[in-house]
Amino acid sequence: MHEFAAAQDILEMLEHTLGAKREVKRVHLTLGPLSGIASDALRFCFSELARLDGFGSPDLVIDEVASRVRCGVCGMEYAVMDFADACPGCQSLRREILSGDEFTLDWAEVEEE
Repeated sequence: MHEFAAAQDILEMLEHTLGAKREVKRVHLTLGPLSGIASDALRFCFSELARLDGFGSPDLVIDEVASRVRCGVCGMEYAVMDFADACPGCQSLRREILSGDEFTLDWAEVEEE
């Protein structure tokens, strides 16, 4: 389960940025469908690890963004969450992926000391 490793990475980044383990109120991520991360599994792993590692019980806010693709037939650019969806312009499934692998830690809100 790579969501466990992803949750560990998030907490390590927080600890490195904060200089120590501290109570965290909220963590905000951006997650694309090509990241390979299941948001529900990540939420579960993150909440358990944060609690056990001394970060409290922070809310994990995940902004799930669509992938951007360009049709290989008509050149139309469009957003797609499900890769079974065809081009809205010509119904082709040939496309170039422009974005969608996002997995970024955007910001965190910490408890004041």
